[in-house]
Amino acid sequence: MFYRIWMLIVKELIQLARNKIMAPLIVFGPLLEMSLIAWATSAPIDHLPTAVVDLDHSAASRAYLTTLANTDTFDFNHYLDHPADITPYLTHGRVVAGIVIPQGFDRQLESPLGSRPQVAFVLDGADPISAREALNSAEGATEAVQQQIFTAWNGGRSEPLSLVQPRLRVRYNEEMKKSVYTVPSELGLILFAISLVVAAVGIARERELGTLEQLMVAPIQKVELVIAKSVPAVLLGYTSFLCMLAVAITVFGIPMRGSWPLLLGVAFFFIFVELGIGLMISAYAKNQIQGLMLAFMWVMIEFFFSGYGVPVENMPHILQRIAVFFPIYHYMIIFRAILLKGVGLAAFWPHVLAGAAIGVGVMSLAVWFLGRQHWE
Repeated sequence: MFYRIWMLIVKELIQLARNKIMAPLIVFGPLLEMSLIAWATSAPIDHLPTAVVDLDHSAASRAYLTTLANTDTFDFNHYLDHPADITPYLTHGRVVAGIVIPQGFDRQLESPLGSRPQVAFVLDGADPISAREALNSAEGATEAVQQQIFTAWNGGRSEPLSLVQPRLRVRYNEEMKKSVYTVPSELGLILFAISLVVAAVGIARERELGTLEQLMVAPIQKVELVIAKSVPAVLLGYTSFLCMLAVAITVFGIPMRGSWPLLLGVAFFFIFVELGIGLMISAYAKNQIQGLMLAFMWVMIEFFFSGYGVPVENMPHILQRIAVFFPIYHYMIIFRAILLKGVGLAAFWPHVLAGAAIGVGVMSLAVWFLGRQHWE
């Protein structure tokens, strides 16, 4: 039995080696994608094109704009004469933010008992990430200016503007880099996607090429064929995963604080859970194109429930309940916990048990589904 399985695995590897496009694409394509995402998200969001309408034209308004410019978040590319002129610039994407300083800005700042000036910030909500960064910088710069003005009013004595002063401390991502979140998420998604796609086209390729009948009349069992189809998917997925993980840690500085054996073992375990879905797709698909389309459709569904695009905790309650039935949801939690927090099995064993339960159900359903298929 083991000899037959080994020979079938060798046959699968030879077929992959002869495909000059698929194997390199599966190994190096995800690596390129992950590198581009890490490169794009590791850079700070700064120098946003900004339109300015200064209706006061005073030393105070110029000082306030200088404070905003010193944050490096804003680039004052356009100086306009009327607040209504900002809208066309936002509509055509020429600016991300607009700042309107009202008349009397300087005069209102001189009196501590008078009305406070209101500076208008108009942000492009179609780009929420940049808009949120602009809002945070504007709030921080405004707070600094308020502190300076209050100190001047108070005779040069610096006092807090509020009774409660929060002291912020960030754990596991001190610099609040987006890449520390996006890169591990991308690694998990690609690991699942590669395993699913390779498994999804394995049996469909044999059916399309007309060699499935020859395999079925050969002295091998169906379970041996399934195992042989699974091993190349595991090897390719694991190879791509290790390459991406090495680049993420050495090049982009993603921390690895946990146990290597635990991380690799959990990844290996969840690959097999995903293989069951891929094998069912492969047995159902009539050709490789159909198998790929079904696999990519499932990958998009898993992307939604992985928490990568939208946190699962922010989804409606019914969708949160559905998410626990997807292995990618549990794997993402485990992967980030090991990689970024350095925790052990005691911190996430419920998710491991949930993944095991899903795996038993998926593999049982896959065996039942494959047994009911017509292999001719």
